[in-house]
Amino acid sequence: MFSLKRRISNKETLLGTFVILPSTDSVEILALGGFDFVVLDREHGPHSIEKLQDMVRVASLHKMGTLVRVPENSKKEILWALDVGADGVLVPMVETASDAIRAVRSAKYDPIGERGVAFTRSSKYGKHELTSYFEESNENTFIALQCENIKGLTNLEEIVNTPGVDMIFFGPFDMSASLGIPGKVEDPRVKEAAMKLLQICKNANKAAGTFASTAEEALNRIQEGFNLVGLGIEATIYLNAVKSLVTSVKNKIIK
Repeated sequence: MFSLKRRISNKETLLGTFVILPSTDSVEILALGGFDFVVLDREHGPHSIEKLQDMVRVASLHKMGTLVRVPENSKKEILWALDVGADGVLVPMVETASDAIRAVRSAKYDPIGERGVAFTRSSKYGKHELTSYFEESNENTFIALQCENIKGLTNLEEIVNTPGVDMIFFGPFDMSASLGIPGKVEDPRVKEAAMKLLQICKNANKAAGTFASTAEEALNRIQEGFNLVGLGIEATIYLNAVKSLVTSVKNKIIK
């Protein structure tokens, strides 16, 4: 069975992208293009739960991993994301160990957590034998927490060592804002924060992920040791491809 968590545990380096357009066709194109995973972004994208489930289904058919970035660290949002069958959740703005514990408890079934039980897509609508399903789900559900500000970085050792946390995802843009230099993601202070996060994750034997805007940035982050890189946003990827095509033709038109 495909498992995003297992691939991370096997020390694979995974490349994906963020998805803000509520489109199953878009997800399928990204899978056909070779991405290992997508982050279906409910924090910034207009994804309904119904559309989210269809997008997860399409990704699953292509054996492409799915993380849902929930809009907040809420039991309801995490439950919805996992019930539609996503491999895991990406929880934004985690600042304390208490935040981490809340996310884990929302994502895991008893005895680890308090996730509610229902016969949804994640349990094959009741086809799974429940005891084995609970065990399998607790084992395979991938929990990634975002470190996006100074407070989160200060408390990161406690956060990353929270049982059930699989990965910390560094948010360079929000971190730059927290440092008082919004948007300056190449500033040495942002780089220092990223390297501190990476070392803390290595010490805890946990995966580290981050965002990259370009292929060159993605390669640099991978060489630094990040296990998972979200390369851009699919809408921006499409826009840049269209602009490149149009410009390459129009610049050669004899006027």
